[in-house]
Amino acid sequence: MGFGMLLIGYFLANILPVISIFSFAMLLGYPLIIVGLYRLAPYHKKFYYSMWVATPSPVFAICYTFFGFATAGLLSGVTFLGGTIYLVVEWLYFFYSLLLNFMVLWSVASFTGEMGLYNLQSAAWRNLTFILIYHVLYLIIKLPIPLILAHSGAFALPITLLRYLCVFLNLWLFFLCYRNILPEGGEITDIQTNERKNK
Repeated sequence: MGFGMLLIGYFLANILPVISIFSFAMLLGYPLIIVGLYRLAPYHKKFYYSMWVATPSPVFAICYTFFGFATAGLLSGVTFLGGTIYLVVEWLYFFYSLLLNFMVLWSVASFTGEMGLYNLQSAAWRNLTFILIYHVLYLIIKLPIPLILAHSGAFALPITLLRYLCVFLNLWLFFLCYRNILPEGGEITDIQTNERKNK
């Protein structure tokens, strides 16, 4: 249906790049996300909108692949990738990932709500709330306030843990959707039947 590709793509785009040299996994992850959303689009129009929002994501995948290779010393002669360019890409990706996560979770919440799968709908809204909290807190700790700047190191671990909590919650949500909604080869009428079997 598409949730399987969304699950694998999200894993490749968000987990493997924790180690910078593995950022090239985003080159496969984001196209899989796009294909997954494309396959989900016939079932709900919001997935179609999410697919278009996801379309620019390979550009960021290319950027982070170069950054990862440069960090590993594989592109030692390429000096223009650091400094201001990296900072600009980081901030653009920060806001872009917020938009993409919002669209995907909004689509999942709308779709599952219309199917009467309210547990999955609640999980999607919960995940979106955590993601909004993460982005707001990240912006706060970046404010040029002396008290925050003096203790910036204390915020690094909690913010990082919150970020990966959001990632794992999304992976679990996509897995539940993959397991419970429209199995491979199923029909649209199988959705609620399959959900009842798994209760």
